[in-house]
Amino acid sequence: MNIEIYSGIDFLLSFDEKQRETRQVEWDGRIVKPFQEVLNIIQMDFEKMGAVCPGDLEIKCKDTALKLQAARVDQRINKTLISAYQAFLNAGHVKFPETLKVGVFVSTGENPFHNDLNRGFSGFGGIPGFIILILSPTDFVLERIEPLVAHEFHHNLRYMIDPWPCDMNISVGKYLLDEGMAEMFAAELYGEEMIGHWSTGLSSEELARARQIIEPHIAEKGFKNAQAYLFGDPMADTSGYAKTGLPHAAGYAVGYQWVKEYLKKSRKTIFDVTKESTETIMETILKDEQ
Repeated sequence: MNIEIYSGIDFLLSFDEKQRETRQVEWDGRIVKPFQEVLNIIQMDFEKMGAVCPGDLEIKCKDTALKLQAARVDQRINKTLISAYQAFLNAGHVKFPETLKVGVFVSTGENPFHNDLNRGFSGFGGIPGFIILILSPTDFVLERIEPLVAHEFHHNLRYMIDPWPCDMNISVGKYLLDEGMAEMFAAELYGEEMIGHWSTGLSSEELARARQIIEPHIAEKGFKNAQAYLFGDPMADTSGYAKTGLPHAAGYAVGYQWVKEYLKKSRKTIFDVTKESTETIMETILKDEQ
């Protein structure tokens, strides 16, 4: 598996006032073009996602980029991907993207959900062969970039085996389970204390309540519907889905708990379970609750 890092950090720090008129063309060629396949599939807009793109913000966000560079973020991402790949290879996994293109973008710091709820991190690894990361140099990101990247790498492998629906008509159960698997893989490599607070931050009472809300709906399909049960109410109005009574990212915590329970009952590893179907895993989990 070849790893190609397309660094928005380096691009931002290469800004030269004399090149202002050609920056957009250079950006489109060096940074956007490698991800054109992703953009064609899901109509992703890096700028709307909070990434610094060519323009006045380049100068304003230079300090942000310098902090990420000083933390050797690009190098740490590359090392993490090699370690994650090797872990699956050692476990006998043989299906990997031939080339993994990784876009590393600097956050503008202007998206409240990115900054506050997600503590400076946004990631996408749902299309095999591509990972997109938008980063702020928060303590959370700088301390946990490795497990955050490992999470996105797991999505790449999982969706080669059990693909994301092309029509986006994903079930609530699959969406949450895939996120739980990715968190479990990150915990396997780096420890549970290092994974996202969204997976471990609920109290036992909050987690039980979240499961009561979510589990009757696991077979329901539709991307917006699944988002509602994954991300919870704080993002509902902005993201255009219905409120469900769930706290932020409660679906991650429920998915992670499902996977923990399944691993314990089946005595399998996360490497084994990555190859299994959503239906097999969910049937086992829910049957034991009846």
